[in-house]
Amino acid sequence: MEKLEQLSHASKEDSLLVLLEKSRMGSLTIHEILEILSGKGSGLLLVFLSLPFCQPLQIPGLSIPFGLVIIILGLRMGLTQKVALPKSVLAKTVSPRLIDIIITKGLWLMGKIKSLIRPRLSWICRRPILRIAHGLTICLLGLYFVLPVPIPFSNIPAAWAIFLISLGLLEDDGLLVCLGYTVTAVGLSALIFLGITLAG
Repeated sequence: MEKLEQLSHASKEDSLLVLLEKSRMGSLTIHEILEILSGKGSGLLLVFLSLPFCQPLQIPGLSIPFGLVIIILGLRMGLTQKVALPKSVLAKTVSPRLIDIIITKGLWLMGKIKSLIRPRLSWICRRPILRIAHGLTICLLGLYFVLPVPIPFSNIPAAWAIFLISLGLLEDDGLLVCLGYTVTAVGLSALIFLGITLAG
């Protein structure tokens, strides 16, 4: 256990494995999860928070608290200032089993696409005005998890968009960020089409 305490957050995989090991000691609060993953900044936090919703079979009870954290992290990135998280959200616990599922699937997914990720179009990730746009986009996408949208699986495109944009920012991969925006546009278009269809 001492080795884990001394493990530097040299990579996103290391950080997730530290979180997985600590979760085996018992349930963790969202505040504790944020503290453990904070070594890699908002990018890794957003990757972790979006992962449970990137699949059709989603984990109940996480949508609103995780969505609220995503919104706040997006605001922090977009407004370049500290925005406080509600204490009630920070105090919510996540079971070791759920953390194990999220991290195991997350590491598997990132392992599959790792060879495709590399630093490129870095200016998309680094320019201050664009980082503001990325943050506000993530904030708006987080609303999908909080608002009662009456369309099944409507938050899956939003989750993938957040995952891709955040991972792109984490890895300095502007092309991955652009792919996230493409998913955002496609998902929004599909949602509007379905909404019009159902209304008709």
